[in-house]
Amino acid sequence: MSIDARGESPADAGQAVVLAERARRLLVGGVVGCHALALPAVLVWAVVDGARGLLSALVGLALVLVFDTIGQAVQIRFAGAAPRVLMRASLLSFGLRASILGLLVVGWSNLPAESVARVNAMALAVTGGLAVVGWLVGVVLTYRRLRIPIYDEPSDRVYDNVSENVSEGG
Repeated sequence: MSIDARGESPADAGQAVVLAERARRLLVGGVVGCHALALPAVLVWAVVDGARGLLSALVGLALVLVFDTIGQAVQIRFAGAAPRVLMRASLLSFGLRASILGLLVVGWSNLPAESVARVNAMALAVTGGLAVVGWLVGVVLTYRRLRIPIYDEPSDRVYDNVSENVSEGG
């Protein structure tokens, strides 16, 4: 592993695999958390507003899933890159995703009134908001369970979630 003039060093192959695996686990945690909070809202909107509410809530959920999954996929793809490269890729990805969402809002605001009436904006917004909160909670809960050696006390003990829980009685 070499260090360039700016003090950055890309991860070696083994470390890159570990970093990518951590990012994948965060992706799964986010997706699970997103669904855990948003799917009950989708069902509520389906009961409250029928097919219109159901489809609107599903669009809100889909927007959040696509936005966040692309962001996490960039993290996975650049997991072993130098820190500045990862930051540039993340910021570029976020800028593009936010711009696309902005274009969707502009397109939405320019639709005729009868087209706008086909979508329950409240269902879309509430479900999207719950999906974002669910994603964040899922990522935080997953992050809590990740083992990052720099933060763990030195030990000869091998950490994995199953043996750790069994040996600690939890």
